[in-house]
Amino acid sequence: MSVLFSGKGQPVEGHFIGPAVHDYYLIHIVLDGEGVFETLGKSYSCGAGDAFVVFPDILVKYEASMTKPWKYMWVGFSGELVESSLSSVGITPDFAVIRDCSLSVMQRMFRSIRKSMEKSNVPSLGNMEASGWLRLLLHELGRLQLLENTEIHRPVARSYRQIDQAIRLLSLQYGQQLSIEGIAQSLGYHRAHLTRLFKEATGMPPMQYLLKVRMKKAEELLESELTVAQIAASVGFNDPLFFTKQFHKWSGQSPTDFRRALRGRVSP
Repeated sequence: MSVLFSGKGQPVEGHFIGPAVHDYYLIHIVLDGEGVFETLGKSYSCGAGDAFVVFPDILVKYEASMTKPWKYMWVGFSGELVESSLSSVGITPDFAVIRDCSLSVMQRMFRSIRKSMEKSNVPSLGNMEASGWLRLLLHELGRLQLLENTEIHRPVARSYRQIDQAIRLLSLQYGQQLSIEGIAQSLGYHRAHLTRLFKEATGMPPMQYLLKVRMKKAEELLESELTVAQIAASVGFNDPLFFTKQFHKWSGQSPTDFRRALRGRVSP
């Protein structure tokens, strides 16, 4: 989990952002005033003490009130296991608004995040510290979300220990030959039951999640000097041609074209 940026602002009346998608996670805490957050076709009125979470690749819009524009703090971050971590505490694209946050607690954590990021003498240590404060912030938001939606999220939370193990296995052992049958057996679940629980927690079946992990890792490896065949083997594909077909479905480009585009973006 890595903190990208953090700040505070007070937009003018009617100021809006979007509709747009982001490639990172973004949390806003409303300090004062009012506004509307829109996601997945729903609108949420937000005021002081409310938080809303922007998820990557999901179309959102948020707009300040015309009469009492909001003031808010924000923090942007990324990480491979963020989605599963948020889902485990009931924060998902369908439940992206958290109510009744303690502003004093939130402001203290945001100050700590920004202070950590300003430690320019050793940036890596500063980011570690900022990530630690971010985790505490997410812990508080998750606690509030589970309290507010106890009946909705209790089944997910109760079974999350096994699902978390499955997510970690897929996220860390993506280079191996994995099957849903093997994963289910190792966790003591029937295949269909594990698939249902996994989809409830992450929004997608296990093998689709595995494909996403593999493709994301392949994108990273294409920045290196490894051959396409070596990258295919590294992310769990024995057949480079089959990997190329899957990657093209994922990105709309062949691995070679994707690499060429990457190098074109960084060229002077």
